[in-house]
Amino acid sequence: MTDAFDLAVVGFGPVGATLAGLAARAGLRVIALDRETGLFPLPRAAHCDHEILRILQELGCADELRPHLRENIGMDFLTGEREVLLSFRSPGTAPNGWPASVFFHQPTLDAAIRAAAVDRGAGVRLGTGVAEVALGTDGVGLTLDDGSRIDARFAVGCDGARSTVRRALGITMDDLAFEEPWLVIDLVCPEPVPGLPDRALQVCDPVRPHTLVPMPEPRFRFEFMLLPGEDAESIQRPERVRELLADWVDPDRVEVERAAVYTFHGLIAREWRRGPVLLAGDAAHQMPPFLGQGMCSGLRDAANLGWKLVEVVGHGAPDALLATYQGEREPHVRTIVEAAVGFGRLICTTDPAVAAARDAQMLADRRPPADTPSAVPELGSGPGFAEGGGALVAQPVIDGIRFDDLIGSRFAVITDGPSDPDSPEYRWWAPRATFLDAVTHPDLRPLLAGAEATVVRPDRYLFGTGALSGLTDRARALLDAP
Repeated sequence: MTDAFDLAVVGFGPVGATLAGLAARAGLRVIALDRETGLFPLPRAAHCDHEILRILQELGCADELRPHLRENIGMDFLTGEREVLLSFRSPGTAPNGWPASVFFHQPTLDAAIRAAAVDRGAGVRLGTGVAEVALGTDGVGLTLDDGSRIDARFAVGCDGARSTVRRALGITMDDLAFEEPWLVIDLVCPEPVPGLPDRALQVCDPVRPHTLVPMPEPRFRFEFMLLPGEDAESIQRPERVRELLADWVDPDRVEVERAAVYTFHGLIAREWRRGPVLLAGDAAHQMPPFLGQGMCSGLRDAANLGWKLVEVVGHGAPDALLATYQGEREPHVRTIVEAAVGFGRLICTTDPAVAAARDAQMLADRRPPADTPSAVPELGSGPGFAEGGGALVAQPVIDGIRFDDLIGSRFAVITDGPSDPDSPEYRWWAPRATFLDAVTHPDLRPLLAGAEATVVRPDRYLFGTGALSGLTDRARALLDAP
């Protein structure tokens, strides 16, 4: 039995489901595969930012999820004696209209993303993994564990840190030399518990670094670093978990939903593509959780890659467009991973003398609480952009409709006046773009920044600003088949 698709997505976690849903929404024939038969029932990832909520808005589930999110009001770094070293506060609402930072319960998030992907037209096959990956000149063949076969123009491995797809391709990882085991404890609090903070805490205690995360009620998370000589089996024992919690809460007032040891890594795949097969999410990169950007980076992969696959499969764009995927995403991810590793090394200090010197310096430099600095850089220049491109654009509300909802899963071409539908520029853009003008919609004028035209990519990054003829020529060079 052989089935043929435009896109096969291996792994139906949040990254794979998002990619499958975005591609299906844009008209591709998509199948998503997963070895498991159902959702993982316990929380893992816990944080996302405004850009991820915007991606989920396009997928169609962000508004449904919003009541289940807990807005992140900020983070404090504390000494072992709980003196504040550094305070950050959330800036509130981002320019795209979504909260800058939120915490979530992953099973709730996963269920909503999966349902949205199916609603957008993605096919799903659960309970069977990929046994073999065969690369061809015009696609990829996936032999499944049950003996059936999937043929697809492209396949994307979104199958996690132990990616079967990555291993089948023989792709190795660049190791940023960070490997620390931490015990993650998820609590259910049947009633309010005194002593639990309303913001995240990074406790830089050389005796045992640990982290506190206020999850959506009724949950709360603790993370404790394992010390040299400790092993996962002993520290996960109920009596040991109670001892660790007792410094902050009465263990009898909470229920331990899960206590598990995870090893935090800093790893980046050296190749994100081999022929018709690509990698995304944890299959392509892994990072410590100290900036809360692990899952976020995977969903950015999905948004970046999704529209490019649509252009290649649906509009005949050259295969070279897919080279911009790793070219844009890998430097972006590397910056975040390196920053997370740097934070981890700061937090994970267990040498008392080094910790004392760190604390003294940070206390001397301490300032009043400030807005949390973004850990996420702009994409920057590159072949996927025209002049001035690379920034994530704002999301104005136009006549009561959010910008993204107005343009759909397409490019947006914004002009300083009404466009001529008979012009060559308009005719070229029409199959792939929504045209809007700042005379009809004055709220769009800030996006023009004084230029004749602005083009926004489907992943909501600025393609470029300037004369429409020049932007069209640049887009043609990128998207037209040679």
